[in-house]
Amino acid sequence: MPFPQLRRSLVLLLCLLAPAGFAQDVKVRKAKAKGPRFVRIHGGHRLHRDAAASFERMAKAARESGQSLLVTSALRSYRQQRDLWRLYRKGLGAQAARPGRSNHQRGLAVDLVVGGNLESPTYAWLAGNACRFGFRRTVASEPWHWEYRPRSTSAPRDGEDCLGQPLRVEPEPAPTLVRTDAS
Repeated sequence: MPFPQLRRSLVLLLCLLAPAGFAQDVKVRKAKAKGPRFVRIHGGHRLHRDAAASFERMAKAARESGQSLLVTSALRSYRQQRDLWRLYRKGLGAQAARPGRSNHQRGLAVDLVVGGNLESPTYAWLAGNACRFGFRRTVASEPWHWEYRPRSTSAPRDGEDCLGQPLRVEPEPAPTLVRTDAS
């Protein structure tokens, strides 16, 4: 019997002899070993664990720059998304994706307080820095909606921000001279 055919026969035999659900048990154990799928971020909202870790790094960088990233919405249940979509369809609410199609339901989207316009300092900071953390704005009519898409979000070039503008290097404060008199 040729080797590839022998190998297929052995694999088939092992599958038949293995206890039912064995492969599923292995997958469950691996998933549990990684920790919870959704975790809390500051403010009590929840995101997918990868998005949450990146968001917390982004929020820290924003705070260090004098901006505060306040979350108004993150992970949503199917029911919450359905209710928002129904309100939108009736003309009573903001734009909302059809249930099952929103990245809020996957824990990958976050709505932030950006001051209501594209000139606010918070929005300007996000536009210039969010890509460094894998976040980008995905809905043209919603400056507050940012999604974690690290695979399709390009990092900025060296010395530039996410908009291609040169990075502003903050001048270091001049050292203060302390005078010591021996007299």
